Amino acid sequence: MLFQHPSRSDVLTVAAYWLVATPFLVSGYVYEFGWMWGVAAMAYNIVLDTAAAYCVVFGLLPNIIAAQHWRRALTFLPLFLLASAVLYNGGYLLLIGEKASWTPLGLLTGLLRHTVSYGLLASLLTGKRYFEMQQRLMLVQKVQAENELRHLKAQIDPHFLFNNLNVLRGLIQQDPVAANEYLTHFAGLYRMLIRHKDEDFVSVGEELRFADEYIYLLRQRFGSAYEFRREVGEQLNLNRLLVVPGTLQLLVENAVKHNAGDEENPLQVIIEATATTLTVRHKRRPKLTPVDSTGTGLSNLRERYRLLFGRDILIVDTAAVFLVSVPVISPKQTWSASL
Repeated sequence: MLFQHPSRSDVLTVAAYWLVATPFLVSGYVYEFGWMWGVAAMAYNIVLDTAAAYCVVFGLLPNIIAAQHWRRALTFLPLFLLASAVLYNGGYLLLIGEKASWTPLGLLTGLLRHTVSYGLLASLLTGKRYFEMQQRLMLVQKVQAENELRHLKAQIDPHFLFNNLNVLRGLIQQDPVAANEYLTHFAGLYRMLIRHKDEDFVSVGEELRFADEYIYLLRQRFGSAYEFRREVGEQLNLNRLLVVPGTLQLLVENAVKHNAGDEENPLQVIIEATATTLTVRHKRRPKLTPVDSTGTGLSNLRERYRLLFGRDILIVDTAAVFLVSVPVISPKQTWSASL
Protein backbone atom coordinates (compact mmCIF):
# COMPACT_ATOMS: atom_id res chain seq x y z
CA MET A 1 0.00 0.00 0.00
CA LEU A 2 1.29 3.46 -0.93
CA PHE A 3 1.62 6.18 1.70
CA GLN A 4 1.61 9.86 0.85
CA HIS A 5 4.12 12.26 2.36
CA PRO A 6 2.65 14.92 4.67
CA SER A 7 3.14 18.47 3.51
CA ARG A 8 4.78 21.14 5.63
CA SER A 9 1.34 22.52 6.47
CA ASP A 10 0.22 19.04 7.62
CA VAL A 11 3.16 18.83 10.03
CA LEU A 12 2.42 22.32 11.34
CA THR A 13 -1.25 21.39 11.81
CA VAL A 14 -0.31 18.34 13.89
CA ALA A 15 2.12 20.42 15.97
CA ALA A 16 -0.50 23.11 16.58
CA TYR A 17 -3.08 20.46 17.54
CA TRP A 18 -0.85 18.96 20.23
CA LEU A 19 0.22 22.37 21.52
CA VAL A 20 -3.44 23.11 22.20
CA ALA A 21 -4.50 19.64 23.37
CA THR A 22 -1.53 18.68 25.57
CA PRO A 23 -2.18 21.10 28.48
CA PHE A 24 -5.75 19.80 28.83
CA LEU A 25 -4.89 16.10 28.50
CA VAL A 26 -1.71 15.98 30.53
CA SER A 27 -3.36 17.57 33.55
CA GLY A 28 -5.84 14.70 33.69
CA TYR A 29 -3.09 12.08 33.33
CA VAL A 30 -0.98 13.73 36.06
CA TYR A 31 -3.96 13.99 38.38
CA GLU A 32 -4.80 10.30 37.93
CA PHE A 33 -1.34 8.67 37.68
CA GLY A 34 1.15 11.20 39.07
CA TRP A 35 3.76 13.28 37.28
CA MET A 36 6.09 10.55 36.05
CA TRP A 37 3.47 8.15 34.67
CA GLY A 38 1.20 11.02 33.60
CA VAL A 39 3.86 12.60 31.40
CA ALA A 40 4.86 9.15 30.03
CA ALA A 41 1.22 8.38 29.19
CA MET A 42 0.86 11.75 27.45
CA ALA A 43 4.00 11.17 25.37
CA TYR A 44 2.74 7.73 24.38
CA ASN A 45 -0.64 9.24 23.52
CA ILE A 46 0.98 11.80 21.19
CA VAL A 47 3.09 9.20 19.38
CA LEU A 48 0.32 6.60 19.07
CA ASP A 49 -2.45 9.00 18.01
CA THR A 50 -0.20 10.78 15.50
CA ALA A 51 0.85 7.45 13.96
CA ALA A 52 -2.76 6.26 13.76
CA ALA A 53 -3.94 9.53 12.18
CA TYR A 54 -1.07 9.31 9.67
CA CYS A 55 -2.08 5.77 8.66
CA VAL A 56 -5.71 6.81 8.17
CA VAL A 57 -5.22 10.18 6.44
CA PHE A 58 -2.11 9.48 4.35
CA GLY A 59 -2.53 5.75 3.78
CA LEU A 60 -5.98 4.20 4.08
CA LEU A 61 -8.17 7.02 2.74
CA PRO A 62 -6.09 7.91 -0.38
CA ASN A 63 -5.67 4.22 -1.29
CA ILE A 64 -9.37 3.48 -0.85
CA ILE A 65 -10.24 6.48 -3.03
CA ALA A 66 -7.76 5.40 -5.74
CA ALA A 67 -9.49 2.76 -7.87
CA GLN A 68 -6.32 0.73 -8.44
CA HIS A 69 -5.40 0.47 -4.74
CA TRP A 70 -8.66 0.01 -2.82
CA ARG A 71 -8.35 -3.80 -2.53
CA ARG A 72 -4.90 -3.49 -1.00
CA ALA A 73 -6.17 -0.82 1.40
CA LEU A 74 -9.08 -2.98 2.55
CA THR A 75 -6.65 -5.87 3.12
CA PHE A 76 -4.53 -3.60 5.31
CA LEU A 77 -7.54 -2.31 7.29
CA PRO A 78 -7.99 -5.36 9.63
CA LEU A 79 -4.27 -5.30 10.46
CA PHE A 80 -4.50 -1.60 11.29
CA LEU A 81 -7.53 -2.11 13.54
CA LEU A 82 -5.90 -5.01 15.38
CA ALA A 83 -2.64 -3.10 15.87
CA SER A 84 -4.60 -0.08 17.09
CA ALA A 85 -6.38 -2.11 19.77
CA VAL A 86 -3.25 -4.00 20.88
CA LEU A 87 -1.04 -0.91 21.10
CA TYR A 88 -3.71 1.07 22.93
CA ASN A 89 -4.51 -1.66 25.47
CA GLY A 90 -0.95 -2.86 25.96
CA GLY A 91 0.76 0.51 25.97
CA TYR A 92 -1.46 2.42 28.31
CA LEU A 93 -2.05 -0.41 30.73
CA LEU A 94 1.67 -1.17 30.84
CA LEU A 95 2.39 2.49 31.66
CA ILE A 96 -0.18 2.72 34.47
CA GLY A 97 0.59 -0.75 35.78
CA GLU A 98 -2.75 -2.43 35.16
CA LYS A 99 -3.33 -5.80 33.51
CA ALA A 100 -4.50 -5.62 29.91
CA SER A 101 -7.62 -7.43 28.71
CA TRP A 102 -6.98 -9.47 25.57
CA THR A 103 -10.49 -10.83 25.19
CA PRO A 104 -12.45 -9.88 22.04
CA LEU A 105 -14.52 -7.48 24.14
CA GLY A 106 -11.41 -5.99 25.69
CA LEU A 107 -9.80 -5.47 22.27
CA LEU A 108 -12.99 -3.93 20.90
CA THR A 109 -13.16 -1.57 23.87
CA GLY A 110 -9.54 -0.55 23.33
CA LEU A 111 -10.17 -0.04 19.61
CA LEU A 112 -13.16 2.24 20.25
CA ARG A 113 -11.31 4.26 22.88
CA HIS A 114 -8.32 4.70 20.60
CA THR A 115 -10.54 5.73 17.67
CA VAL A 116 -12.09 8.45 19.83
CA SER A 117 -8.59 9.50 20.94
CA TYR A 118 -7.08 10.05 17.47
CA GLY A 119 -10.36 10.73 15.65
CA LEU A 120 -10.29 14.50 16.17
CA LEU A 121 -6.74 14.82 14.82
CA ALA A 122 -7.54 12.60 11.81
CA SER A 123 -10.73 14.57 11.11
CA LEU A 124 -8.85 17.86 11.35
CA LEU A 125 -6.18 16.69 8.85
CA THR A 126 -8.77 15.21 6.49
CA GLY A 127 -10.85 18.39 6.51
CA LYS A 128 -7.76 20.52 5.92
CA ARG A 129 -6.60 18.40 2.97
CA TYR A 130 -10.11 18.33 1.50
CA PHE A 131 -10.29 22.12 1.66
CA GLU A 132 -6.86 22.43 0.04
CA MET A 133 -7.85 19.94 -2.67
CA GLN A 134 -11.00 21.94 -3.44
CA GLN A 135 -8.92 25.09 -3.77
CA ARG A 136 -6.51 23.34 -6.12
CA LEU A 137 -9.35 21.91 -8.20
CA MET A 138 -10.84 25.38 -8.59
CA LEU A 139 -7.48 26.73 -9.71
CA VAL A 140 -7.02 23.80 -12.12
CA GLN A 141 -10.46 24.39 -13.62
CA LYS A 142 -9.63 28.06 -14.10
CA VAL A 143 -6.32 27.27 -15.80
CA GLN A 144 -7.98 24.57 -17.94
CA ALA A 145 -10.61 27.06 -19.09
CA GLU A 146 -7.92 29.57 -20.03
CA ASN A 147 -5.90 26.87 -21.77
CA GLU A 148 -8.94 25.62 -23.70
CA LEU A 149 -9.62 29.16 -24.91
CA ARG A 150 -6.00 29.40 -26.05
CA HIS A 151 -6.27 26.11 -27.92
CA LEU A 152 -9.58 27.10 -29.50
CA LYS A 153 -8.01 30.36 -30.60
CA ALA A 154 -5.11 28.46 -32.14
CA GLN A 155 -7.53 26.16 -33.97
CA ILE A 156 -9.29 29.07 -35.66
CA ASP A 157 -6.32 31.45 -35.82
CA PRO A 158 -6.79 33.07 -39.26
CA HIS A 159 -3.03 33.52 -39.76
CA PHE A 160 -2.33 29.86 -39.01
CA LEU A 161 -5.11 28.73 -41.33
CA PHE A 162 -4.16 31.24 -44.02
CA ASN A 163 -0.50 30.19 -44.05
CA ASN A 164 -1.26 26.48 -44.20
CA LEU A 165 -4.00 26.84 -46.79
CA ASN A 166 -1.59 28.85 -48.94
CA VAL A 167 0.93 26.02 -48.71
CA LEU A 168 -1.81 23.52 -49.55
CA ARG A 169 -2.94 25.57 -52.56
CA GLY A 170 0.60 25.67 -53.94
CA LEU A 171 1.00 21.92 -53.49
CA ILE A 172 -2.30 21.21 -55.25
CA GLN A 173 -1.07 23.14 -58.30
CA GLN A 174 2.42 21.64 -58.31
CA ASP A 175 2.15 18.16 -56.75
CA PRO A 176 -1.33 16.70 -55.99
CA VAL A 177 0.20 13.65 -54.27
CA ALA A 178 2.18 15.86 -51.87
CA ALA A 179 -0.94 17.99 -51.35
CA ASN A 180 -2.91 14.92 -50.28
CA GLU A 181 -0.20 13.95 -47.78
CA TYR A 182 -0.08 17.52 -46.45
CA LEU A 183 -3.84 17.55 -45.96
CA THR A 184 -3.63 14.22 -44.08
CA HIS A 185 -1.13 15.67 -41.60
CA PHE A 186 -3.12 18.90 -41.33
CA ALA A 187 -6.29 16.97 -40.44
CA GLY A 188 -4.37 14.72 -38.03
CA LEU A 189 -3.12 17.76 -36.12
CA TYR A 190 -6.62 19.12 -35.57
CA ARG A 191 -7.97 15.69 -34.74
CA MET A 192 -5.44 15.38 -31.90
CA LEU A 193 -6.22 18.89 -30.65
CA ILE A 194 -9.91 18.06 -30.39
CA ARG A 195 -9.30 14.62 -28.85
CA HIS A 196 -7.12 15.90 -26.02
CA LYS A 197 -8.53 19.36 -25.37
CA ASP A 198 -10.35 18.23 -22.18
CA GLU A 199 -7.62 15.91 -20.83
CA ASP A 200 -5.20 16.77 -18.03
CA PHE A 201 -2.55 14.23 -19.06
CA VAL A 202 -1.35 12.65 -22.30
CA SER A 203 1.42 10.10 -22.88
CA VAL A 204 4.82 11.29 -24.06
CA GLY A 205 4.43 8.98 -27.07
CA GLU A 206 1.16 10.66 -28.07
CA GLU A 207 2.67 14.11 -27.48
CA LEU A 208 5.62 13.25 -29.76
CA ARG A 209 3.24 11.99 -32.46
CA PHE A 210 1.33 15.26 -32.21
CA ALA A 211 4.61 17.19 -32.51
CA ASP A 212 5.48 15.18 -35.64
CA GLU A 213 2.29 16.37 -37.32
CA TYR A 214 3.02 19.97 -36.36
CA ILE A 215 6.66 19.77 -37.44
CA TYR A 216 5.60 18.34 -40.82
CA LEU A 217 3.50 21.46 -41.46
CA LEU A 218 6.38 23.71 -40.39
CA ARG A 219 8.78 21.94 -42.79
CA GLN A 220 6.38 22.40 -45.68
CA ARG A 221 6.17 26.10 -44.87
CA PHE A 222 9.80 26.91 -43.99
CA GLY A 223 11.63 24.18 -45.87
CA SER A 224 14.92 23.23 -44.22
CA ALA A 225 15.32 26.54 -42.38
CA TYR A 226 14.55 24.71 -39.13
CA GLU A 227 15.98 21.31 -38.26
CA PHE A 228 14.22 19.19 -35.65
CA ARG A 229 16.07 16.38 -33.91
CA ARG A 230 14.68 13.91 -31.40
CA GLU A 231 16.74 12.34 -28.61
CA VAL A 232 14.90 9.57 -26.74
CA GLY A 233 16.51 7.33 -24.15
CA GLU A 234 16.82 3.65 -24.96
CA GLN A 235 14.36 1.23 -23.36
CA LEU A 236 12.07 4.18 -22.58
CA ASN A 237 8.37 3.29 -22.63
CA LEU A 238 6.93 6.54 -23.99
CA ASN A 239 3.34 5.36 -23.52
CA ARG A 240 3.86 4.92 -19.75
CA LEU A 241 5.04 8.50 -19.14
CA LEU A 242 2.69 11.48 -18.94
CA VAL A 243 2.89 15.20 -19.69
CA VAL A 244 0.43 18.06 -20.14
CA PRO A 245 -1.10 17.94 -23.65
CA GLY A 246 0.05 20.63 -26.06
CA THR A 247 3.45 21.03 -24.37
CA LEU A 248 5.59 20.36 -27.44
CA GLN A 249 3.39 22.38 -29.79
CA LEU A 250 3.83 25.45 -27.60
CA LEU A 251 7.61 25.02 -27.19
CA VAL A 252 8.25 24.24 -30.87
CA GLU A 253 5.97 27.10 -31.92
CA ASN A 254 7.90 29.52 -29.68
CA ALA A 255 11.23 28.36 -31.15
CA VAL A 256 10.10 29.08 -34.71
CA LYS A 257 8.24 32.25 -33.79
CA HIS A 258 11.12 34.00 -32.02
CA ASN A 259 14.21 32.64 -33.80
CA ALA A 260 15.46 33.03 -37.38
CA GLY A 261 16.45 30.08 -39.52
CA ASP A 262 17.69 29.71 -43.09
CA GLU A 263 18.43 26.77 -45.36
CA GLU A 264 22.20 27.39 -45.39
CA ASN A 265 22.37 27.63 -41.61
CA PRO A 266 19.25 25.99 -40.17
CA LEU A 267 18.24 26.50 -36.55
CA GLN A 268 18.51 23.16 -34.80
CA VAL A 269 15.68 22.44 -32.35
CA ILE A 270 16.30 19.40 -30.14
CA ILE A 271 13.47 17.50 -28.45
CA GLU A 272 14.80 15.25 -25.68
CA ALA A 273 12.76 12.70 -23.70
CA THR A 274 14.02 10.93 -20.57
CA ALA A 275 12.31 9.00 -17.78
CA THR A 276 11.91 12.23 -15.77
CA THR A 277 11.82 15.17 -18.21
CA LEU A 278 10.74 16.31 -21.66
CA THR A 279 13.00 19.08 -22.97
CA VAL A 280 13.09 21.41 -25.97
CA ARG A 281 16.31 23.38 -26.52
CA HIS A 282 17.86 25.47 -29.27
CA LYS A 283 20.40 28.21 -29.80
CA ARG A 284 19.27 31.80 -29.43
CA ARG A 285 18.97 33.46 -32.84
CA PRO A 286 16.50 36.33 -32.44
CA LYS A 287 14.72 37.55 -35.58
CA LEU A 288 15.71 40.97 -36.88
CA THR A 289 12.13 42.16 -36.54
CA PRO A 290 10.95 41.70 -32.92
CA VAL A 291 7.89 39.49 -32.51
CA ASP A 292 4.99 40.74 -30.41
CA SER A 293 4.48 38.31 -27.54
CA THR A 294 2.78 38.54 -24.16
CA GLY A 295 4.45 35.40 -22.80
CA THR A 296 1.11 34.04 -21.59
CA GLY A 297 1.63 30.67 -23.30
CA LEU A 298 4.71 29.76 -21.28
CA SER A 299 3.23 31.20 -18.07
CA ASN A 300 0.10 29.13 -18.62
CA LEU A 301 2.20 25.99 -19.15
CA ARG A 302 4.18 26.66 -15.97
CA GLU A 303 0.97 27.07 -13.95
CA ARG A 304 -0.59 23.86 -15.30
CA TYR A 305 2.48 21.81 -14.35
CA ARG A 306 2.58 23.40 -10.91
CA LEU A 307 -1.07 22.58 -10.24
CA LEU A 308 -1.33 19.16 -11.92
CA PHE A 309 2.15 17.78 -11.15
CA GLY A 310 2.99 19.78 -8.03
CA ARG A 311 6.32 20.68 -9.69
CA ASP A 312 7.77 23.58 -11.66
CA ILE A 313 9.20 23.66 -15.19
CA LEU A 314 12.83 24.60 -15.81
CA ILE A 315 13.54 27.56 -18.11
CA VAL A 316 17.10 28.44 -19.16
CA ASP A 317 17.26 31.71 -21.07
CA THR A 318 20.76 32.98 -21.89
CA ALA A 319 22.31 34.90 -24.76
CA ALA A 320 23.44 31.61 -26.33
CA VAL A 321 20.69 29.09 -25.66
CA PHE A 322 17.02 28.79 -24.77
CA LEU A 323 15.81 25.64 -23.00
CA VAL A 324 12.54 24.55 -21.44
CA SER A 325 12.35 21.27 -19.50
CA VAL A 326 9.05 19.97 -18.12
CA PRO A 327 8.60 17.13 -15.59
CA VAL A 328 7.35 13.71 -16.66
CA ILE A 329 5.38 11.40 -14.36
CA SER A 330 4.11 7.83 -14.52
CA PRO A 331 0.39 6.92 -14.36
CA LYS A 332 0.72 5.58 -10.79
CA GLN A 333 1.80 9.06 -9.63
CA THR A 334 -1.18 10.95 -11.04
CA TRP A 335 -3.59 9.89 -8.25
CA SER A 336 -1.34 11.24 -5.52
CA ALA A 337 -0.26 14.32 -7.44
CA SER A 338 -3.83 15.62 -7.44
CA LEU A 339 -4.36 15.24 -3.68
